[in-house]
Parts: sequence; structure tokens; C-alpha cells
Amino acid sequence: MEQFPQLSVDRDQSVSLSDQLTHGLRELILSGAMRPSDTLPPSRALAVNLGVARSVVVNAYERLVGEGYLESRQGSGTRVVEQLPSWGEYRAHFVVGIRQAETGRDQVPAREPEPGGEVGRNAVAPPIDLRPGRPYVPTSPPREWVRALAAAARERWASDPPDARGEFTLRRAISDHARRSRGIDCDAEDIVVTTGTSEALVVIALALRELRSRAPRIAVEDPGYIEGAKALQRAGSSLVPAPVAEEGVTATALHKLTTDETLDAVMVTPSHQYPLGGRMPAVERHAILEWAARSGTFVIEDDYDSEFRHDGAVLPAMAALDRGGSVIYVTTLNKVLSPSLRCGAIVLGRGASAASLREAIFGVRRDLGEAVPAMMQKALAEFLSGDGFRREVGRTRREYRHRRELLLAECERLKLTVTGAAGGLHVVIPLPQSVSATAAAAQLEERGVLVGLVQSIAPGAEREAVSGGIIVGYGAESVSRMLLGLKRIAAVIKACGPSN
Repeated sequence: MEQFPQLSVDRDQSVSLSDQLTHGLRELILSGAMRPSDTLPPSRALAVNLGVARSVVVNAYERLVGEGYLESRQGSGTRVVEQLPSWGEYRAHFVVGIRQAETGRDQVPAREPEPGGEVGRNAVAPPIDLRPGRPYVPTSPPREWVRALAAAARERWASDPPDARGEFTLRRAISDHARRSRGIDCDAEDIVVTTGTSEALVVIALALRELRSRAPRIAVEDPGYIEGAKALQRAGSSLVPAPVAEEGVTATALHKLTTDETLDAVMVTPSHQYPLGGRMPAVERHAILEWAARSGTFVIEDDYDSEFRHDGAVLPAMAALDRGGSVIYVTTLNKVLSPSLRCGAIVLGRGASAASLREAIFGVRRDLGEAVPAMMQKALAEFLSGDGFRREVGRTRREYRHRRELLLAECERLKLTVTGAAGGLHVVIPLPQSVSATAAAAQLEERGVLVGLVQSIAPGAEREAVSGGIIVGYGAESVSRMLLGLKRIAAVIKACGPSN
């Protein structure tokens, strides 16, 4: 990097070395000093040149890959992308937002784009997709995953299908991960491999239907996970909406639902309520477990993004607190790694109350057959058992925290209220009562921005935002497009306001 002597870091600044390097590299790209397809030096060489730890350079490279300015490919190093974000006058606005988020210093806002100019320049650009549930994925798979997949591909083919519950090595790796990261006392015999949350819910609902000899009655959070509710309905369940308080569903609310008729199960998202973002306190978790034990109701714990807690300590999973076998724990690797892998798991409870359900779930899994190919399962087992998975989770967690910081800073600048930002990879932007979330989402789509809605699960309810909110995911899009999408969201909300 001798040709860029202006690239340096200062240990006396309050800003971290990684933030300084990220800002410096971004300035070189935006100023044209570094051009499309220019190759950056290896992280180790640049670290030596700057006198910093290699992790400082690695973090900076990863951030800029996520922002859409760099790409990293195995064997080709890290380079500036061939087609940089084309923003025109909005580029200066983006730099202001980045500086403000990283330094905390107020900047003079850049002049906004002329009306109509932005749309014309991006007429052929794909929509800015800020819908929830779309995770960040690196530009190339981790090397450890590539090696694990290659090793699995070299294994001898078998004449018999794999165990319907899943390959033993993968079930053992998942149980080890659940025990270490979520405190759940389980082993390989408690694990059933699935393709993800939706299939897990189908398997559970079919097992409950067999166990009860009727359509199972399952309570679901309202508002809640629409796709999960649909999966339960497809499997023949009768859904009962459970109103969500600020910190999630409560034992009191569930007790009221069983006044006239029993519940077979309740599905909850205690670590990060979907989509509002509340975290169920420990006292409420214990209260629900006591209610479940008394009423004979199973608790389906959807722990969909517990790896990504940004504020506060991580509470143990409800399954870790369960002593009566009431909790059916559902987890997925699709958000941690990539939705294209299609892998998750059911972790079954132990004890007399869980025995019959365990056998029913095993039977459903055998009848449906194993959905994840054996080669993929073996590769995942190898990847989860090594350090590659731990490092990938760490990289992804840093990426989400960085994106979240920039999103929150930009929302503050745009005067957008944000809730549910303590974890995961989405936030909720509440809307005034006078603003229809459905209409706002439609207008945003016309302007090239896709968002989610906080929807009611109540049967027959209109698909309208319960709290007048839209959901904004910050996982998959580049940071540059995400911030541009937030600007359009602010403009639409203002246009839909009562004064208009």
C-alpha cells in the first residue's frame, strides 16, 4: 500500500482501529484512489505495514464486503467490486452517515438528490430488499466448509438411506452446540434433523395430530411468525392467537386461552419475539413452564436467531430450564450460515410426559423420510465440530452489529423511531395510527424498496400491521442500499402523514 500513504491509524483516537481502517479504505474507494477490480494487500501484509493486529484488517475487510465495496474470493484475495454503488449525489450523504455512526460527531448534511433524479438513475436497479429473514452471507463460502464438503463427497456411497432422524455425527454435533451455546441438556438421541423451522413445525403438528387423534389446537403469538403459522395450518392444526405483550407472550394470557378449551401446544419465540423484538424475562419463562406442566401443554420454542444478541446478556433457552419434558426446541442453521443449506433440528425433551410425543415425532420422520441429503449432513457435522463454524458465527455477529449501528444512526438522523433492535437481523419501525402500513409498503414497493409487515395471525384478520409497523431487515442487502432504502422509507412515511 505504499501508493496510499494517507492510509493510517491513530491509537490515540477514541475510535477503534478497525473503524479507522474501514473509514480510510472506504474513503480511498469513494475518492477514486482505488478503482474497481483493484486488489487489496493480504490482511497479514497490511497489518504489518500499519503495525496493527491482523484481526483489525480482517474486520475492516469484512465490513466493506458487507457494505458492497469489496469482494473476497478464495484464491483471488480481496478486491474492489467491479461495479460500485452508483449513487450520484447520494454518495456524499452516505459518507456523512458512515462518519456520524463511526465517530459520533455531527456532520454537515450533504445536499439531497434532486427530485426525480434518483429514480431515473436507478430505474433498472433491482429492488432494495429489506424484508426480514434474509441473512448476510459472505461472497464465498468459508474454507472450512469447502473442505468439509469435499471430504463428504469422497466418502463411499451407501446402499441404504440414512437414519431418518439424521446422520449420527450431525445429531451429535448439533447436540454439542445446543449444550454449549444454549445450555440444553441433550445428546444425539434427542435430536431430529429437519430442513429448517417450517418443516420442523410440520413434523411436530403431524405428531400431535397422531397423538391426540384429532386436529391439534396450537396457540401462536399474535403478531407472530406468519410462515410458521402457515406451516402448522398446512399440517392440519387449529390455531389460537395468543396476544403478545411488550416482552412477549405471558403465562396469564395462555391461561385465559385454556379457560374453555385445552391447548395441545403453544409456539413461542422467547429469545427475540418475532417480529416485535421483545425478550421474555426469566420469571415469565418459569411461569409458562409451570403452566405447561400443570395443563399438559407442550411448548414449541422457536430459537431462530439466539446467536445474534446485541444488547444485554443472553438468557438460557427455555429448554434449558425445563425439567418436565414440556419443551420442544426448534433451531435452524439457515440464518446462521445460509438458507441454501436447508438444515435445522428438533431437540426433544425427556421424561414421562415427553415419551409418547418423542415416539410420534420419530414415526413421522421415518414416514416422511430424511429431507437433508446424507452428504450434506456429513459435511455439516464436520463443519460444526471444528473451529470453522465458531469463526463464521463470530464474523457474522460482527457484521450484524456493524450494520445495526449504521442503521440506528441513520434512523436517528432521519427521525425514524425503531424498536426491537436488541438482537437478530431486523428492526420494526412503528407508524402513526393515521398511516396504513399496507399502503406504505405498497408505495415503497413502487419506489423500489421491499419491507415486511407486522401482521396479525388471528383467523379472518386483515393482513394489516397490528401496531402500525413495518419490518426492516438489515442482513442481506449491502449497507449502501440499506441506507438508501431507509431514506425512501422516511420519505414515504412523511408523505403518508396526517399533514398530507
